[in-house]
Amino acid sequence: MIQRRWPGSILSGAFPSYLANSGEEALSGAVKLARYTLSGISAVSSVTKSNHGTNVLLLDDGLWLDGFESTEIQTSGPTLQEPCSAMDEAVKSRTTDTRAAPSRVIFIPGIKRMTSAAFAELSEEIPADKAHPNVSILVLAPTVQRSPQLMDAVRRFRQQPDKLLIDCVTSQCFATTPGSGHSDLAPHIVVLDESWTHHEVPFGAFSAMPVVYRQWTGKGMAMFHSTTFQPNTISTMHFLKCLQQDHPDFYTQIRTRLNSLLIDHRELRNTFRTLFSPSLGKLISAAGFDTEDVTASGHAIRVGIRRVFDGVGGVACSLRGHNPEKWVEEIRQLDDAGDCRDEVTQRLKDLTRLNYHVPAVSGGSAVEAALRLSLAAAYPRKYVVALRGGFGGKTLLALAGTAKPDYKRGLDPLYPHVIYIDPGSSNATEQLRSTLRNNPVAVVQLELIQGVGGVREVPPCILDVLEEERSRSEFLLFIDEIQTGMFRTGPFVRSAMLSSPPDLMTIGKGTSDMMFPFALTLYSERVGQLLKARNCSLPNRLHLEYGFETGYRSILNTLRRSAAKDIAQQVNDSGLRFQETLQDKLREVSIVREVRVFGLLIGIELDVHHTLIHRLGFNAVQLYLLAMMQHSLCPVMMGFCQYEPNILKFTPPLSVTPSEIDQISQTIADSLQKSQLQLLATGLGALRRLRA
Repeated sequence: MIQRRWPGSILSGAFPSYLANSGEEALSGAVKLARYTLSGISAVSSVTKSNHGTNVLLLDDGLWLDGFESTEIQTSGPTLQEPCSAMDEAVKSRTTDTRAAPSRVIFIPGIKRMTSAAFAELSEEIPADKAHPNVSILVLAPTVQRSPQLMDAVRRFRQQPDKLLIDCVTSQCFATTPGSGHSDLAPHIVVLDESWTHHEVPFGAFSAMPVVYRQWTGKGMAMFHSTTFQPNTISTMHFLKCLQQDHPDFYTQIRTRLNSLLIDHRELRNTFRTLFSPSLGKLISAAGFDTEDVTASGHAIRVGIRRVFDGVGGVACSLRGHNPEKWVEEIRQLDDAGDCRDEVTQRLKDLTRLNYHVPAVSGGSAVEAALRLSLAAAYPRKYVVALRGGFGGKTLLALAGTAKPDYKRGLDPLYPHVIYIDPGSSNATEQLRSTLRNNPVAVVQLELIQGVGGVREVPPCILDVLEEERSRSEFLLFIDEIQTGMFRTGPFVRSAMLSSPPDLMTIGKGTSDMMFPFALTLYSERVGQLLKARNCSLPNRLHLEYGFETGYRSILNTLRRSAAKDIAQQVNDSGLRFQETLQDKLREVSIVREVRVFGLLIGIELDVHHTLIHRLGFNAVQLYLLAMMQHSLCPVMMGFCQYEPNILKFTPPLSVTPSEIDQISQTIADSLQKSQLQLLATGLGALRRLRA
């Protein structure tokens, strides 16, 4: 597609691609990649971060992705009370903000919008051998009027060293705008949005020149880019159907190539590694899944006649396993259910005590929605307080809640007003209380159990301080239930155990049985009134953008089934059985430091630093995981925590049976008891498969 639109791009080679769940996610990923490339960390760039900005200029003649980097609000009306000292608190009363309106709330610094006409006019004032010294990345929205004057200005920008061009292309643009034929107008990165699926299912993608894209595929970078940017079967199949319908001539040209991927496994493997993910391709081979006969259904992935129990399931996504047999039939039967959205809203209100929601297409986009709504509702407060060990996602604004610095290097400028507090430190409560009292905190973001951060529960003393200070300082409380919600730890959401609900909450993962990209951001009456008073357009925009009918039907189907089958009790019983069997079987295993079980969110902390395998330079944890997958009686697929790879993470389907629990526990015990020589043999076997 890129070579057809820009024939000159063939000089750069085939553009690898990453599939996202929305155009907004795809743009976020494209800007991340561009900023990283220009940061001085990248091997591509010859500049250093200290003398090169990463400012982004988004050319937009309409309202494409309105609210992406900022939003406009009215500032007259009630606001949250500002924090005050103990001396002032007794006399200071709630105030009314009567400052001039409107104001702009910034979510992602360093991004400025401009019309194409203004850019072309401004470019004429710059010498021919220069191009906007304060702009590093130029983004062309699909709304821009592409006059000859604009294209000349874009060409001048594109030809300058250490400048990157991102072009956002709708399906309509592809049909109506001929290619330039010149490499000097070929963008470095291309972004696709939901227009390619007729806005009927979530979809987005970004593709980049190989020299740019491989920044994210090098050694040590596999976890840097967002796991939110992942393909979904429904989305990608619908994309191909729409491509055939909207662009039949082009589809006919590529049909032979597409068909060959279905019958030639070697070509499929090579294309996957070259144009999607080399690291994932190697992992598939090392795990022994690089064969033609691989299927997934229920609790298992089948490789030939071998059945592997899937204990990862999209990381806490799986309710009843892969491809639920009656899912399509269940969704269709909701045709007579009336307004799905109204019923979903009421059921969620009963389960969470929160009145409002906006839809999202992933956990990361739900977190971003929560932060945007919080910052708009709490304006002029700007600070986000997040707990270290927490994980908000890897999109540009979601990184505010992701404390790990490795995920942020080379991406500046990000949202700056963030304070991180370590919940495990000896003076955590004092730090938290002081922070809330002495800073204009808009929102406190936390997970009650830090899934990525080691499957650890936030200490009760932290929650006590938040409850105490919430009535005093009036900040908003945002609890991220992406991994703990949807009955994963027993109750529908973990925060149901609190005395009062949070102001905002995110749920995702299992909302649609791993079938359809969908998530929700819920919020309270209080937040709703603040947003209304500020005339904030974000809720309406998110409903219009992401309110997919199939998404609502999916979560309604899940909620109805859950109520009928008492899934909460089932998860509690399964979690108790796992806890008892694992503690019994792992009690004498020397490398096991602790087993943490919260319903069906399970962490097993290992001490592998003193093993022979570790001293020889091998990744002992990965070898243990491979050993579990190769168990002779009950192969099991298990994951690990991104922040602490020495902690195994297990998130089986909520429908796991008692007999499976016993078999899985035995597999885990057998694998963790393997000798160092047996582990080495496992690693050598994986290496042979990679070489083959």
